[in-house]
Amino acid sequence: MAKSKRSGASTIDDSFSESSNVVQFFMEGMETMRCGEGTEPINHIPYVDIYSNKDELIIEVEIPGVRMEDIDLSVFQGALNIKAIKYDCFEEENVNYICMERSFGRLFRAIEIPVTVNTSKISAKYNDGILRIVIPRVSDKRGQPIKIKVEGR
Repeated sequence: MAKSKRSGASTIDDSFSESSNVVQFFMEGMETMRCGEGTEPINHIPYVDIYSNKDELIIEVEIPGVRMEDIDLSVFQGALNIKAIKYDCFEEENVNYICMERSFGRLFRAIEIPVTVNTSKISAKYNDGILRIVIPRVSDKRGQPIKIKVEGR
């Protein structure tokens, strides 16, 4: 349903259409994204919970069914990169699936680290399908004044 509008004005329908186009563009891009040097497309973005306290930033990633040895974590240019492969577990080939909702293949998630952290002391544990990454925070002293002593000759 097209609505007439004045020059420069937009309608709710136009905003919705533009939003849909952005979402469609993003989803099409996801289908062709590549995970590092792999040749298979990324077909799953895992869900995360990110929280912090005064000492650390904690990121919990939901990746059930992934083997620990298939998880690859790295930090690059202020972002935590999570890569993994989830293999299918189907033994029978001649099966007619009624419903298949689980996804398999390459997983990828890049998370920008929003606070100043010590990347050399990152730790990660994988238990019951949850990857828990703990990143120690460091105090950011850029906003605090520092007194500088001025000396003469």
